[in-house]
Amino acid sequence: MEAAETGLSSAASFLAEDDGAVVFAAVQAHMGLLLLIRRLSRATRARRCRHYRGSVPGRRPNKRRDFAAGLFNIQRDYFGVNAEPPTLDDRDFEMRFRVPRSVFGRIYLAVKDEPFFQQRINATGRLQAHPLQKVVAAFRVIAYGEAADRSDEYVRLSRSTLAQATKLLLEFIVRRWETTYLPCPNQLERKKMMERNAVRGFPGCMGSLDCTH
Repeated sequence: MEAAETGLSSAASFLAEDDGAVVFAAVQAHMGLLLLIRRLSRATRARRCRHYRGSVPGRRPNKRRDFAAGLFNIQRDYFGVNAEPPTLDDRDFEMRFRVPRSVFGRIYLAVKDEPFFQQRINATGRLQAHPLQKVVAAFRVIAYGEAADRSDEYVRLSRSTLAQATKLLLEFIVRRWETTYLPCPNQLERKKMMERNAVRGFPGCMGSLDCTH
């Protein structure tokens, strides 16, 4: 009797182990199928993704944006036109762009000759957006975190142009000044950071990222 019970328990244990292996194999196969479906759906979405192709037959025409008016608005408000002082002073400039005017000028002079930011002439012979419009629009997105089409009525740029200007400006800033402003601090610099933050009420803090909004 005991031998029979032992045999039954062994068989049950074997069957349980076998069932576990079957369940594990089924789950593994199911997960593999799900991953395959996910990869296929991603590939399908990537193929369906609309890429920027410029003017092609069948697409609706571009809006008639007055690029000259957008450039005039920026110059009038922040830099002055016709020997008139700007509407907004340096304090307003720094508050809106989150950087001093000198820093903005240095970035603008460095990036304005990049291929995307250069002012071009389209197929109809009309001047396109000025580099200052693209840089100002990108700074507004970076400073305010606003949507790409939020400043369209001010800078006269489309959503696709503004989004691309923001992306390329950020990449240019990192590529150009990363080694200057993001070097690894040495021991003396770390000590000064710790002391400065301790005076501010944050002992043991080497640096922080706070909300500037």
